[in-house]
Amino acid sequence: MSGSSPLALRNATESDLEAIRAIYNESIPKRIATADLEPQTIEARRAWFLQRDLTRRPVLVAVDAEGVCAWGAFTNFKERAAYAPTAEISVYVADRAAGRGVGRAMLDALLERAPACGIDRILAICFAHNEPSLRLFRSRGFVEWGTFPDACIMDGVRRSVVVLGFSR
Repeated sequence: MSGSSPLALRNATESDLEAIRAIYNESIPKRIATADLEPQTIEARRAWFLQRDLTRRPVLVAVDAEGVCAWGAFTNFKERAAYAPTAEISVYVADRAAGRGVGRAMLDALLERAPACGIDRILAICFAHNEPSLRLFRSRGFVEWGTFPDACIMDGVRRSVVVLGFSR
């Protein structure tokens, strides 16, 4: 991370939820990183955090001199027990931290934790037009496992979804 302040990556706590929510909500109007169309409430984000098994599906934050600047998490691919070794990965970076390698650092930290979480198959689900995310995941060994053509509609525009996978 050239030319930037030191970055610390750590487990998220409940006190990080407002920053996590703000970073997520910052991405919604861009229509590139999430299919949510409306900002998420703090209540919804708190429920998302409190209902997870943080030992198997951790949430991490990246903190720089200004505070939380990114977050990442593993989420169950499916709730059925036999799917436990497979998880979806998410990485969100605040606009102010974009282009500084923060997303790469977050992705690397999550990938490093995957074995301890019992995860050996990781899915990254990206919009086909989200070139920065596709490049990031591919740079770490993710390969295309499939495409859902025109899977969603945002502002009247059909968008396709690419599923990238990573196997240990």
